[in-house]
Amino acid sequence: MKLNWGTGIFLFYSFFAFTLFYQVYKSTQYDHSLVVDNYYEEDLKYQSTLDKLNNSSALTTPLKINYYEGLHIVELEFPEGIKQITGSILFYRTSNKKEDIRLPIRAGAENCLDIFVRTLAPGLWKIEVDWVGDGKHFLDRTDIFVPMELEEGVLSSVL
Repeated sequence: MKLNWGTGIFLFYSFFAFTLFYQVYKSTQYDHSLVVDNYYEEDLKYQSTLDKLNNSSALTTPLKINYYEGLHIVELEFPEGIKQITGSILFYRTSNKKEDIRLPIRAGAENCLDIFVRTLAPGLWKIEVDWVGDGKHFLDRTDIFVPMELEEGVLSSVL
């Protein structure tokens, strides 16, 4: 069977139109939401965020955020001289805001707080600790990577 010019042009434009409609359909299925719902309001309040970050960097003993991968624990060690610690901890994923978790700070007698993170999905998590100590506001940030759990024996069967 021979194809003439008219049939070839028709097939080309049909394929082009189908591809275009498919791309439009796929773009409507994508979640275009921002990480923060009220993005512009948060942007206007950014100076207070900078002040909190400056307060944190001015501490002689900064807040220590340790992640113990094997135990699935995030440990917060607040500076010893600061009392009356309150605030919140935000675990958030830049890929999916529905997985974000906000927890209140309940520091113990030794200014330490252990958080079990076994339920976090594998991947990169950002931790933001917004805290108040002795009436002064602080903000500390760090990233952790939660690895995918392997069942016991799976690794040895692969090797």
